[in-house]
Amino acid sequence: MDPNLFDASLTGNVQLLNTLLQEDELVLDRIPLSCFKETPLHIASLRGHLDIVKIIVSKKPILAMSLDSLRRTALHLASAEGHVEIVRELLKVMNPDAWSFHDQDGRTPLHLASMNEQLDVIKVLIEVKPDLGRDLQENGETILHSCISCNRFEAMKLLSQLWSDEELAIQKDGNGNTLLHLAVVQKQIQTVKYLLEKPSIKATGNVVNGHGFTPLDVLDHCPQDLASLHVRSLLMEANFQKPKGDNHHFGPFQRSTKHKGEWMEKQRGILLLAAILVAVISFDSGLHPTGGTFTGSDDGDLGIAVQTKEDRGHLDSFLIQNTIVMVISLVFSLVLLSGIRLQNRFWLWVINVGTLYVVFFITVTFLTEIATMSPDTYVNGPTLLMCLAWMLLCILCAFIHTFFFVIWVIKKLLKARTKTRNTESVVV
Repeated sequence: MDPNLFDASLTGNVQLLNTLLQEDELVLDRIPLSCFKETPLHIASLRGHLDIVKIIVSKKPILAMSLDSLRRTALHLASAEGHVEIVRELLKVMNPDAWSFHDQDGRTPLHLASMNEQLDVIKVLIEVKPDLGRDLQENGETILHSCISCNRFEAMKLLSQLWSDEELAIQKDGNGNTLLHLAVVQKQIQTVKYLLEKPSIKATGNVVNGHGFTPLDVLDHCPQDLASLHVRSLLMEANFQKPKGDNHHFGPFQRSTKHKGEWMEKQRGILLLAAILVAVISFDSGLHPTGGTFTGSDDGDLGIAVQTKEDRGHLDSFLIQNTIVMVISLVFSLVLLSGIRLQNRFWLWVINVGTLYVVFFITVTFLTEIATMSPDTYVNGPTLLMCLAWMLLCILCAFIHTFFFVIWVIKKLLKARTKTRNTESVVV
């Protein structure tokens, strides 16, 4: 590109441009032959030099269709920067099909104007061709999804007028997220309020996305803060509910019973293998206690534990703890082999609490054996402290699981009792 032509378009020097055109009428015609992809029209449109744009498009209108290194036309750049008059000039000379041309990132001039909330440009573009707003990006997003992703509320509000309320309710991106899903994920309170004012969106608020989550479910998987609490209150006021049988946030250690149960169903074989492995290890430990056994004795007995000669009490404690671990592991194996569906909340509670008890007694057994092997049952402070802290954590987790399970049982009983009373009152 002629350096003087570049300077004229960059600085908006109309006199210099006219001089160049007088000296060489083909100066603009040689631009497509150069290796530079950014034409003077791109530069002038980006900088907002309207007079330069008018001269260039009048002399060489085909430059309005030229693409820069990111496959953007001058209209893309002018739209992103909000140069309304330049946008009008370019629309006059461009082929209407090029108004919706996608750049390297799959965005049209209207997308760029919306992402930068250039409202005047948006109005001009949708006035000349309302269907521009309905073009999808290559990732499947609508322009409304892009506005919400960039938190451009005014642009989203303006563009939403291109759709009816019923159409707005079913707009989804490539992941099946509705506008409400995305607004909830972004915790955009103003956008959520606006969308909930639409009767059709409010009526279809429990629609699920590609992952099977409603807007309320999606909020459960977001970091919890004041904004999320505000959004949750808006959804609850709109009478949004979780899918029947879903229990997200039933306890601090639980996802929904359904999803946790599904995960366990898929991992049934691995869980069974782990349970059998623990049972085998416990079985082997029982036959080979710490200190070993006498391989022979004067009275002819074989395999007598060495500890029985010194302190039978330690051996009894070890065997009890080891047996508890082995029995619970065998119970797990039986449950997993029986084919019982693990989505059942009772069996989930049994497995959770049982696992915690196994871990607890493994730690107790470890402490007991360490003490048995040490002189005067001495256990060093750090080891004792870590084991006790771990045991306490296991007890706490088991208590919390049990607490929430009891609450669930009570709710079920109260619900059944209420249902019975309502049935009796109807009969009477």
